[in-house]
Amino acid sequence: MSGIVIIGGGIQGLSIAFNLARLGAGNIRVLDAGYFQGGASGRNGTLIRGGFGSPEWTSLFAHSNRLWADLSATLGENVMFTPRGYLIIAQSPAMMARLEGMVSLHRAHGLDAVLLTPAEVKALEPAIAAAGILGAIHLRDGGVAPHHAAMKAYLAASRRLGVTVEYGRPVTAIEQVGGLICAVMTGDERIACETLVIAAGAYSVDVGALAGIEVPGFPMRIEAMALEPVRPILRSAIALPDRLCYLHQTARGEIVGGAEVAERPQVTLRSDIAALAATARAYAEVFPCLASLRILRQWAGMLHATQDWGPLIGRHPDLANLWLSAGWSYGFAGAPAAGDLLARAILRDDLDARLKPFAVDRFRRGAPVREGSIVLAPVE
Repeated sequence: MSGIVIIGGGIQGLSIAFNLARLGAGNIRVLDAGYFQGGASGRNGTLIRGGFGSPEWTSLFAHSNRLWADLSATLGENVMFTPRGYLIIAQSPAMMARLEGMVSLHRAHGLDAVLLTPAEVKALEPAIAAAGILGAIHLRDGGVAPHHAAMKAYLAASRRLGVTVEYGRPVTAIEQVGGLICAVMTGDERIACETLVIAAGAYSVDVGALAGIEVPGFPMRIEAMALEPVRPILRSAIALPDRLCYLHQTARGEIVGGAEVAERPQVTLRSDIAALAATARAYAEVFPCLASLRILRQWAGMLHATQDWGPLIGRHPDLANLWLSAGWSYGFAGAPAAGDLLARAILRDDLDARLKPFAVDRFRRGAPVREGSIVLAPVE
């Protein structure tokens, strides 16, 4: 019996599968070439915020932030979301002016956002070096959620609803008949499908090629590191956009985060000294008490970057039964909203207004989404 095949078993693919099943869809199969949590869903910074610089991003991510708040109850599993707050700190007049313009946008989308003075930032985060801090937006309903807990929860909830999820099952071919996808091949098995969803992260471009269609964007590496565990120092999740840096402290006491450096499109999980040095410098200068801590580990992950850093969500314009949730640079934070809204679009053929700006064909139409508050470096 034909059904729905989702290529990619990261948090995007599992969120879509769970929401499809919850809405009554049957015969859903998730295929992933790698191992559980082997992609970006197991290698990210785990920070969650609803507020960005554009109405398009904020509309989508504010919805996702609200879903995160109730996600444990929704899935029947503990995702360990902690709404400890998210600080976006300005260290330049240009960034401060940008934050001053963003706070009303955040409030208009139902977020608990306040603008803080340097003294208020220092009171909230006593370890910060006050010199050079001009202010911040405090998203009080933002926070963090460990990726292992969220992934385990989505997987368990999906399987309880009858979704088949298989890892180590690469898709090697995609068949079409009459301009529609009819089946995928994985190993020697041919799986018929009425609907195909590509949620393959950094490999979405390659999967799209199997279907003979173009998926905009390219694979790109990002890096992060963890410092040795220490007593509680940081209260909030923190973004330092002037330094392209983010960090937070885990329940185990590790300081986890990264600073972005100029990167070229490539497929590798090899980490390097440039990102490590940039992260260490930002930590030591903004939080001097971290300077003496040892680096516990460093790692790299892959994401699918697009021209405007925004996701590609919706139906592909060249194949009516092919859908995408790809191109994510904040895919962990956005997964609950993407799964919720895309599942409804697939089953009801009604695309929510919050997804429309991120249409797969927006670059063809010359309609990129301009977002000025993401913590990502330019591409070389």
